[in-house]
Amino acid sequence: MVRPIALLALPALALTASILRGPPSPLRPTTSADGVGPLTRRRYWAEVEGATRTPQDIATDWRNRLPQHSPKAMAWFRGLDHPVPPIAQGDRLWILLLGTRRARVVIEHVDDMGFRARTLRLHPDAGTSEFRVLPGHRAGHLVLQVESVMRTNSRFDRIAYILGVHAAQRMTWERVLDSVAAYSGGQIMNRGHETVELPMLPQVPELLAGSSAEE
Repeated sequence: MVRPIALLALPALALTASILRGPPSPLRPTTSADGVGPLTRRRYWAEVEGATRTPQDIATDWRNRLPQHSPKAMAWFRGLDHPVPPIAQGDRLWILLLGTRRARVVIEHVDDMGFRARTLRLHPDAGTSEFRVLPGHRAGHLVLQVESVMRTNSRFDRIAYILGVHAAQRMTWERVLDSVAAYSGGQIMNRGHETVELPMLPQVPELLAGSSAEE
């Protein structure tokens, strides 16, 4: 006779098996249609004074040494197609999030002031993250920014985000900004973050995440 507690455990086991198995076409780039829940834009920024390196040098180092700038306990990066660095447009990265969750991204755009990564299907989110160095109006002044436009990739990931993953994401990007600021030679004078839920319109992630890089 099957006990009630065993019946209750079956959905959890099925969900665990699904996560371990991964989605179909795990290395296909995501679109907004792949996610669930609201389309969300999250922006993390740090204002730096006294930078001794150029914005272009900072952006190049940020891209090429993204694994070193990231806290390994939160996000462990390595190259999927070749050892990194360097990291160039078209490269795919293997990521282990929080020591348990597999994730894959592709670098879909690179320019002098930053780069943009798009998640692949094997990732908790569906969308893009853009990493920018925004020069100020005086020498040594700049803003470092991470802007993500995402939907969660599954209902499980949506629940996990609400229950606490959002705090881990914020901590990860803040530590990344700290590391990049240290490389710049300057000091963080101000910082912040914001989260905005957006209307679900066709191609919104691509337009929003790509606008600053393409202009």
